[in-house]
Amino acid sequence: MNADRLIAERNAPWSMALYLCGTGAALWALIMVLGPDPGFTADWPWLAMFWALQIGIGLAVLHRVLHLIRSLPKLTRWPPWLLVAVSGVVGSFLLAPLYWLVGEGLMQQALGFPATIDDDAVPPLGFSLAAILQEFSEIVGPVTAAWLLISWPRLYSQASPLVAVSQAAAPIPEALPMPSPAESASQKPPAWRAALPRELGDDLIAVSSELQYLRVWTTRGNALVLGSLQDVEDGEGAGGMRVHRSWWVSARHVRRIRRSGDAASCELSDGREVPVSRRRKAEVLARFGDGARYEIPAATPPPSAGLAQNKRFSPTWRDTGL
Repeated sequence: MNADRLIAERNAPWSMALYLCGTGAALWALIMVLGPDPGFTADWPWLAMFWALQIGIGLAVLHRVLHLIRSLPKLTRWPPWLLVAVSGVVGSFLLAPLYWLVGEGLMQQALGFPATIDDDAVPPLGFSLAAILQEFSEIVGPVTAAWLLISWPRLYSQASPLVAVSQAAAPIPEALPMPSPAESASQKPPAWRAALPRELGDDLIAVSSELQYLRVWTTRGNALVLGSLQDVEDGEGAGGMRVHRSWWVSARHVRRIRRSGDAASCELSDGREVPVSRRRKAEVLARFGDGARYEIPAATPPPSAGLAQNKRFSPTWRDTGL
């Protein structure tokens, strides 16, 4: 693994935050140029602060709502654009009282900026349910439309394609052993496991967190699914461990622990190096030691063992980097 790719993987959890900051700054600049009516009269520095608060609060709330909606198992199969639209509507309802407090509450009542004169405007309602509903009706359309425009490029880059299968992998045999009904009922896979494409098998190597997504690497490739590392920890148990706030590794795929000064990393069976946080370093060293090796139990070969006997199949996996 080259240094550039390792750095990119370590910074993956911050990519969405940086994207939202960049798009928020661009949106703020556009609004300052267009100069829409904020509902009160104030000098440029106060308007700049007002729109920065509106945009910053809006993006934070909408992103959190989208994350919560995507964590619901029943909604994992919904199209991304529909989830964004729903989060825009729900987020607008949560933003209505916050926007009222920033506009009417802070700028007009606390700081004393006069309201824009509008002959058709209804009398001030104060902070009440009627005022919140009125604010919601005014912002739900623009907020949802802007959230769709902001989220769409990021959703497309992450969801197309969601799956990266190793080019060396052979087609999956049609006849696979099916679990018994009793096993299926008692061992129902978690939502993130169920969302993994069948082509990737179930031999996990590592899982990294990308905000509301999980990048799951198996011996056949990788995929991006909805979920959290806490779900992986709870579901996999002793099969692996969380070595970093953004990484979980499979115990059977850890070759060795590399140390350089105070830093440490896990070398995995596919050549990947996963960073180990300082807080978890002692626990990782206690479990794997300095010379852990990758071993497959002979009694239970992985599903891909039959494929490895085919001369056209290569067990050396290559991460596509998608």
